[in-house]
Amino acid sequence: MKLVKYFSYLLLAVSAVLIIAFYAMGTPEAMVSTILGWTYVLIGIALVCLVSLPLIYRDGKKMEKSTLLAYGIFVVVVLVAVLFSSNAALDGVNFEKEPSAFDFKFTDGAIMAAGLLIVIAFISIVVGNLKSMFSK
Repeated sequence: MKLVKYFSYLLLAVSAVLIIAFYAMGTPEAMVSTILGWTYVLIGIALVCLVSLPLIYRDGKKMEKSTLLAYGIFVVVVLVAVLFSSNAALDGVNFEKEPSAFDFKFTDGAIMAAGLLIVIAFISIVVGNLKSMFSK
């Protein structure tokens, strides 16, 4: 488990260096492609962990059903976010090098998916607490 902790520290350190570099540069627009690339790497690591960790740490049939349910919810949320995302640039934003339509669609979809997942997590926490409060 120490390997996971050190790997997390490494990811945090690289992210912190990129954030400092982003704000330290006179023109942050030059760092947008670097930040987007790092975002792709982090999302890839998260997806690998999402798929592999529940397969490694199995705990029986009930755990497998809840894992499949979580996968299903995640896929539905991401698909909904991608379907409703736009590939157009925001008005009034100037770029030295225009990002591709895929970059716009990906970032818009990722922001929507993150918002939806935050709302789902908040609702789950509230419902879980209310359920445990009334079950006692």
